[in-house]
Amino acid sequence: MPHEAVSDTDLQNKFRKIINKKLYWKEHILQLIEKITDRVVHGSDKEWAMNIHSFDWVPGVGLYGIWKAWEVTGKDEYLDFLTDWAGKHLEDAYRQKTVNSTAPMIAILELYKKSGKEAYRKVCQDMAEYVLKEAPLTIDGGLEHTVTENASFDNQMWADTLFMVCIFMARFGRLTGNRSYTEFASDQLVLHYRYLWDEETGLFYHGWDGTSRTHLSSIHWGRANAWIIYSTVEILNEVGEFEERDDVIRKLQRHASSLTRLQRDNGLFGSILDDPTSYDELSASAGIACGIKRGIRFGYVDGSLENAARRVYKVLPQYVDETGTVQGVSGGTPIMKTAKEYRDIPVIPTLYGQALTCLALSEFEQE
Repeated sequence: MPHEAVSDTDLQNKFRKIINKKLYWKEHILQLIEKITDRVVHGSDKEWAMNIHSFDWVPGVGLYGIWKAWEVTGKDEYLDFLTDWAGKHLEDAYRQKTVNSTAPMIAILELYKKSGKEAYRKVCQDMAEYVLKEAPLTIDGGLEHTVTENASFDNQMWADTLFMVCIFMARFGRLTGNRSYTEFASDQLVLHYRYLWDEETGLFYHGWDGTSRTHLSSIHWGRANAWIIYSTVEILNEVGEFEERDDVIRKLQRHASSLTRLQRDNGLFGSILDDPTSYDELSASAGIACGIKRGIRFGYVDGSLENAARRVYKVLPQYVDETGTVQGVSGGTPIMKTAKEYRDIPVIPTLYGQALTCLALSEFEQE
């Protein structure tokens, strides 16, 4: 039978509906990003996981989320908040230098690139020099996981570090043309891939202990894999060529593919990726989705995996409550001794949960 003719008016109406739907969804996502960000900017939280007023890793990730929200919404109050925060806390960068507490430098660097303010440049320079010359290294050459809390993780290399330190080092190195910074970032990327990569599964372990020569509990923790996939894409995008680049990209591609095979029916990822008894975890899911999406955007990850990222993206709004708090986020998680201890980590509101959700939503909002 001959096909029924479709009029120009029918086609126009069809495309108009598609465009209107996309515009509606885009507006909805922008409103959601603002709701999540307003929860932080206008909050008065004193609890460790939601208190943004200290120079440490949790506030650092939160600040980066606010920066991303400003980039996509253009709301002046977000930029004003970051500028005000820097004015109050910039000197705190010098008071207790650790690997983990370098995280706020990602947002400070973005402020410097926008404003050219000398105070921002100086602290970026000073902290980059600290990382390069003073930050403790493990016996394997990786950055040792040092923290502001009263805790010691001698000779331990953690997945978190690529996000907390090496994104900043890669970006500042590219901005200044200082190859010692970009080479440091790429060297750390290679070391983390060498010691945390699990060839059998295509996933990453939470950490590596250089003393015992083990991965300790050998858990494929969800948020560790989120830190790594997001950070890998960002670092690759900044540092240019290095000897092991092709091998890192090959493993990144396999990592993304392995992750999608462990995605749950509801679109999310578990707190322990390969443990179906572990709970759904939003920060890991958001970080993984954003990492995959950005990996595709920059040509490091196969486009066929985009649907996995999109499945997370569609679920995220369900986990933002009426106050703008992102639900379903696990609390601070050191390398635990057993899978049960990972499963028992409490679910609480956190700045990194807010920020990683903003990063993911912002990535898709740019379509």
